[in-house]
Amino acid sequence: MSKVRAKVVKVDGASTTTKQIYDDAFNGMYDTDGIVPPPHNIKELKKIAEYSSILQQCVEAMTTNISGFGLSPEYSFDYRAAKTEIQKKADVEWDKLRFFLKYLNFDETPETVLSWTLSDMEKTGTGYMEVLRNGAGEPCSIVYMECEDVRVTKYTAPVDVTFVVMRENKPVKMKVPKKFRRFVQLKNGNKTFFKEFGDPRFMNSQTGEFTADHNEEDEATEVLQLKIGPTPYGKPRYLGHLVSLYGARKAEELNYYYFKQGRHVPAAIVVENGQLSAESYDAVEKYMKEIQGVENSHQFLLLEAEGLDQEKMRGEDDITPVKVQIKSLAEMLQQDALFLEYDSKTRDKLRSAFRLPPLYTGESQDYNKSTAQTAKQVTEEQVFGPQRNVIGGKLTTLFCQALEIHYVSIILKGPNTSDPIEKAKALIPLINNGSLTPNDPRDLVGEILGKELEPLTYEGADEKPFQLIVGKNKAPNSVIVEPAATPIMKSFDPTVVELLKGVRDALEDVRDKWNQ
Repeated sequence: MSKVRAKVVKVDGASTTTKQIYDDAFNGMYDTDGIVPPPHNIKELKKIAEYSSILQQCVEAMTTNISGFGLSPEYSFDYRAAKTEIQKKADVEWDKLRFFLKYLNFDETPETVLSWTLSDMEKTGTGYMEVLRNGAGEPCSIVYMECEDVRVTKYTAPVDVTFVVMRENKPVKMKVPKKFRRFVQLKNGNKTFFKEFGDPRFMNSQTGEFTADHNEEDEATEVLQLKIGPTPYGKPRYLGHLVSLYGARKAEELNYYYFKQGRHVPAAIVVENGQLSAESYDAVEKYMKEIQGVENSHQFLLLEAEGLDQEKMRGEDDITPVKVQIKSLAEMLQQDALFLEYDSKTRDKLRSAFRLPPLYTGESQDYNKSTAQTAKQVTEEQVFGPQRNVIGGKLTTLFCQALEIHYVSIILKGPNTSDPIEKAKALIPLINNGSLTPNDPRDLVGEILGKELEPLTYEGADEKPFQLIVGKNKAPNSVIVEPAATPIMKSFDPTVVELLKGVRDALEDVRDKWNQ
């Protein structure tokens, strides 16, 4: 009976399973300090973008387009329609808020600190900033905090907090009960407690206990948390695509090992009517173990086989001729194109989690000017614009209340996705027919010139069209159209009106005679 023996020789040293153990530094503290355990591994989520070929681009696209265009104050009411008294108060608050935003951090710009926090929020679901107050008790500075070193506690007992609401452009104070959380930071073995921004109580930063008096050097500072969703730690947008992200990483590693160690089973050595000698077998095994690396390519393999002894009918021994074949098994291997397709689908999935078109992740091969402009407008309206409103609204609610600023709010500026030149062309017929006042296109003119323009203050700038006030505010040596040359001014001239009526009557007489 014939016997066949097969053995697979595998490359030594290859491993596809991680040997790391993820250790949570807060183990043992979740029960004692009332800390809420995170539902996912924050440290792993923070670093997972380093192992993905698309996640970091998505995160940077979000942070750049949300906070990268700067923070700015904005009036919370119709400034032009307000009374002079309200305008003066708003101007004072505008200057105060602009100074506050300019010097929020002395090492980095406020936009940079905010972008770091937003990056943590997009990667892990939550981000933190420490807020410092000056001697007057007003917030004056923000400091970035590493999200993997911070944990959130359960809600404390509600306390009454004073809020200011605007009623008929007048601030009205009211008390509202609100629950606050505490935050715990563990860094280099040192545990520090923080209170949530806006909590009016005194708290010891070493024990986390609320006290009746100020704790001097041990008084806890405040933390401002940004997160996605209502849960204590939020949830990253791509959480449902983690399996695809890990799969794409494994595909990349498999391709890497494909080039580093060669194919898993490149060929089969078939020996007919014989067997390999012990020396040849050892040589083949050694060759397969050392096949990895380009330095071992293009080597020769010498095989020696021994034929089987067969006894003839007359009792004489005969050696059967040996046949050795090396058959390629390349067709059994998974093609590299399948991995490329899998990676492409994974990139599409992760982009869809952030609702980003390929244009924002550096993949703009299939775009022209028209499609790129459309993609920018849709993404600005559906993704970046709403996110700026959410972050800006939170900063306004927290900082402006603490600074006693009520007529001005904080906004995150965005890009200009429209073409101001095309807008200007569209305004020409509106200007010619007297539909616009001089202050109406003022913002558009500033946009074209690249600077902010103050509203015009002369009489009629907000009420009368251009044609009615031409000539009343002439500048020296200015070249303007004479009032008599404009159709709308002619219509207000009594002489012209009488003349037109006479022409009308004459034409009517001619018509009547013609009909007779």
